[in-house]
Amino acid sequence: MTVVVFPQTGATGVLQLQPHSKPWPAGASGMVNISLVIKEGFKIPKRPLPRIQIDSAPDFEIKGELNFIEEERGKDPEYFNSFKPLVIQVKAADSTKPGRYSLGGKFVYFYCSDKDKYCGRAVESVQIPVEILAKK
Repeated sequence: MTVVVFPQTGATGVLQLQPHSKPWPAGASGMVNISLVIKEGFKIPKRPLPRIQIDSAPDFEIKGELNFIEEERGKDPEYFNSFKPLVIQVKAADSTKPGRYSLGGKFVYFYCSDKDKYCGRAVESVQIPVEILAKK
């Protein structure tokens, strides 16, 4: 079987990120949960793993690793069936003013189409919204 791989630099939306968080005060840490949804008709190979690189921001510190973990096994052991939500711990600096912020970054992953029998690499820009409250 021949598999064709196409480089992709625009948004494909095959693996969609859905961030959720509750506001937290400046000087404290908060958690951002990111659900990952695979678009119907596509699959995400386990190797290489998807990767999210969050850009450094002066008022925020990202703690911990982003681990892509399969929620439940599918029929094919080479591909993710579904993902457990990612959890990012973010600390806002004491000097962070109350308001809504967006942490930018890059999301890189490979995907394969079931129907069209091709694979590609996606490099997408991501924005992770956070809201900071007044320091207590």
